[in-house]
Amino acid sequence: MVDAKIEGAIKDIQDYINELETKIAKNEQDVANAKEKASKLASEKTSAAAKLKKMEDEMSELSSVYEELKGRKDVEIDIQEVMKLYVILTEQVLDGSSHIKLLTLLHGAKPNMTKNDLSKATGIQPAATLRAIFDLRNNGLVTYNEENETVKLVRRLFE
Repeated sequence: MVDAKIEGAIKDIQDYINELETKIAKNEQDVANAKEKASKLASEKTSAAAKLKKMEDEMSELSSVYEELKGRKDVEIDIQEVMKLYVILTEQVLDGSSHIKLLTLLHGAKPNMTKNDLSKATGIQPAATLRAIFDLRNNGLVTYNEENETVKLVRRLFE
């Protein structure tokens, strides 16, 4: 009878050890997944920092070219060409294509649109649309009514 109790206790201990080993294996897997995610985020951060550095360098160069041209009176600047350059820089270098798309839509027949209408018309995710709306609002280009989610163009930049 004592042997049966000892064997039962040993079995309970072995079951408990197996349960703990299973939990340890799961925790190790969770840690490995977290490390992988952290590595991926670090890589994305490095990539974003490199893009930012490149953008700052290009904007600095553009600024110096502008300052040089500003001092020269004999140079005629075509506003259409400057706008094309700005659009290219914004879309490709600064990844602001969502901002350009929203402004272009608001410059259409309807100067007021809802966030959902803008998101559907541009094909941009609602969260990215909202971020672009806030960026444009913070720079004084649009107003945003949070109650009815309506975006209104403050003033037309081009006809």
